Amino acid sequence: MKIDMETVTVNKHLNRQINKFLLDENIRNNPQIANFIAAINQTYSNYEKDADLHQQATRLNDIEYHEVNTKLKEELDGKMFFESKLIKTIYKLTGDESHLETNKDLLGLIKVLNKEIEIKKDHQEMLFDAKASAERANEAKSDFLSIMSHEIRTPLNAIIGLIYIMEKENTLISFQENLEVLKHSSNNLFLLINNILDFSKIEAGKIDIEKIPFNLKELVTQISRSLELQASENLNKIKLIVDTDFMPNVISDPLRLSQIMTNLISNAIKFTREGEITIEINQMSFIDGISTFKVQVKDDGIGIDLEKFNLIFEKFSQAETTTTRKFGGTGLGLVITKKLLNLLDSDINIESKIDKGSNFYFILQLPIDEDFADHADRIFSNDYQEKDLNSLRVLLVEDNLINIKIAHKIISQWNVEVDIAHNGLIAVEKHLVNQYDVILMDLSMPIMDGYEATTIIRERDKNIPIIALTASASYGYLDRAIKLGINDYVIKPFSPKELNMKLYKYSKK
Repeated sequence: MKIDMETVTVNKHLNRQINKFLLDENIRNNPQIANFIAAINQTYSNYEKDADLHQQATRLNDIEYHEVNTKLKEELDGKMFFESKLIKTIYKLTGDESHLETNKDLLGLIKVLNKEIEIKKDHQEMLFDAKASAERANEAKSDFLSIMSHEIRTPLNAIIGLIYIMEKENTLISFQENLEVLKHSSNNLFLLINNILDFSKIEAGKIDIEKIPFNLKELVTQISRSLELQASENLNKIKLIVDTDFMPNVISDPLRLSQIMTNLISNAIKFTREGEITIEINQMSFIDGISTFKVQVKDDGIGIDLEKFNLIFEKFSQAETTTTRKFGGTGLGLVITKKLLNLLDSDINIESKIDKGSNFYFILQLPIDEDFADHADRIFSNDYQEKDLNSLRVLLVEDNLINIKIAHKIISQWNVEVDIAHNGLIAVEKHLVNQYDVILMDLSMPIMDGYEATTIIRERDKNIPIIALTASASYGYLDRAIKLGINDYVIKPFSPKELNMKLYKYSKK
């Protein structure tokens, strides 16, 4: 039933109740009933509107919930995918999953990944630095090999050329003049090879510092005298100043100290023209049998930029590339000097000014020899006096005929009885039937080499001194020889004085 079709639409549920209990005339004749019905109708209308709003809100909430839920699921799937990728990436970086067990959350994984990335970045930077260092080292080695080639070929050229000239001229005057040049060139070549071998030995950690009593003042005096001729070629003079309080009789390694002083003085001579080389030794203290003293080698030569101080002590390096072209040298002398001083618990220092000169100095702490005996004869230097070996019986094991001839002629000058074996097998047979005091053993020979021969001889004779006289300068080979029973070795080309000293050493055993 419609109360007022113009203004009010009665709710269908209310209309059904009105039609059931009221008549139209009752409503028309009673305004109060009409107003009551209008109020109830309004309530129904409001209720339906609220229901519609609730339904609409519920529907919207369901849609939003679905959308949010879908979004959360997508984010969760993305998180799980990202975590999986992170774990795979971290595993590829480290190869180890053990440290991931406690970092399964995304933030923890990201922290682990960041840490690994930092580690890999550091490693990459180290690799770049190592690559750059290797490239610099290769460049330095190439320069070094070029310098070495020049330094070796120069004396060889003089030797080969002078031999040809001597054959052509064939006069006594020419022979005597050229002999001095040959001697000088061969000595330069010999010192160069010794420097290379010493450097190789130091790099391999095979240098042992001996503890021998000797007179250091006498040693330095001998070295300075032996270098006077070299100094005079540059119109230089050498002056030695020793503190009156200096205690010269020390216990150390005279050979290594001789190398140190020779390298420093030679270096000063090389870079000085018409100047003076001053060697100073000053006593600093003497406490509980330990002498502390300072050794200085001063020159008034070209000097050096102190910023390049460390460079001159790096292997295969010199302060300037022009230095090599102008003054020569391999750059090994100061490297060897520094490493030898380090073995003596010291270090090299320098004071220098460009065009004013340099002062290389070091401080040593050495025990004093309480006997104060004269130990000058124990020093192996240019003034070493070769000893008579009192009919020493030597077996020379060598396969090269020229080497046999040279060694035989040199050894025979020292009152030595020499027997020859042309390979290791013959040496073993001769040792079996003859009595020898010393065996000079080449290591590389046909039929049977020196290693095998030494092994066999040592099985039946533990005492006979065996000295390797060999051109195998690799310390891997020499270590192997010593382990097999070799007592000592002399490297070819050998110094006759060194060979005499070694034979004399073992002749007294």
